[in-house]
Amino acid sequence: MVRDSVKLQLMGIQTWALAHPERLAILPEQTLSLPDRCELLFISPIQPENETALFYQKILKAMKLEMANTQHIYPEQLIHLDTSALPKWLWFSGAEYENERYQQLLAQRSIQCNQLVSPLLSSIDGNDAERRALWNQIRSYA
Repeated sequence: MVRDSVKLQLMGIQTWALAHPERLAILPEQTLSLPDRCELLFISPIQPENETALFYQKILKAMKLEMANTQHIYPEQLIHLDTSALPKWLWFSGAEYENERYQQLLAQRSIQCNQLVSPLLSSIDGNDAERRALWNQIRSYA
């Protein structure tokens, strides 16, 4: 939805409204709160499943995290996220634009988190250059 908003602005449309906001997974009035156990928030248009979930678990293991301590949200849900209790890690996978927008929000509120930005997991798995780039980001917070 954020990308659509930018597209509308580029077309010169400044004011718009959703015809059916009830169809959104989270209504605009709602706030998305993370469970206390969440140490890593995975923001991606694709939830890890099957082979990508196994690859995701391997990365988490290298970070000394467990799958139970992570939460996945879709990029469009990010605008509803309660920033009062963010986890230690934010990982933007295939959501580069959302990362930039969210950086502005965090800067306004003086919030610091370890942040990873990567292509989709399916693009990293089997790609040595992308794996190395992700690993270098993770190590930079050690």
